Amino acid sequence: MAPHGIIGISPLRCEPMVGDRYDVAYADPCFGTPEAILGKNFLDLRACDLTLAYLPTPPEVAELSAIIGRMENLANIATDMFGPLDGEEKAIADDVETLKRHARKGVQRSIGTIGEISWAYALQKPLAIVTDDPLVKFHPFTQVQPNWRLSTLDEAERLIVGLFSDYAG
Repeated sequence: MAPHGIIGISPLRCEPMVGDRYDVAYADPCFGTPEAILGKNFLDLRACDLTLAYLPTPPEVAELSAIIGRMENLANIATDMFGPLDGEEKAIADDVETLKRHARKGVQRSIGTIGEISWAYALQKPLAIVTDDPLVKFHPFTQVQPNWRLSTLDEAERLIVGLFSDYAG
């Protein structure tokens, strides 16, 4: 977006990585306390022209989905080769359903972003959500509050450039 004179501000700009993720709290009185994080994020929302919430499917969901697919294939192959497996077939089907449930709900998502979505809505700021995560796509907050529900960051870039390039240029 920089070639169009559009500046994006990351809400994580002052927060260091803790391990391989950003953490919700760490020992920094300026940027690491829950109060400081919320204060900075609310400041950003009040100052911005548009809020973009990026909530991709967590990588664990894709991994669990692949395992589910392999288990379903193995169950079908076993049934084709040996006929119905009675109790074992039922156990495999139950395991697949358990994995599906965990894939939908059992992984960490950025729950703080839902709060920021609501703040943007309350402040009457334009709001775009980018997600391919079915759990997020069909959540009541992400169904009603955004002006745009998009599937890719490329769509978000096209939207932002289309909306703001004339203002920035």
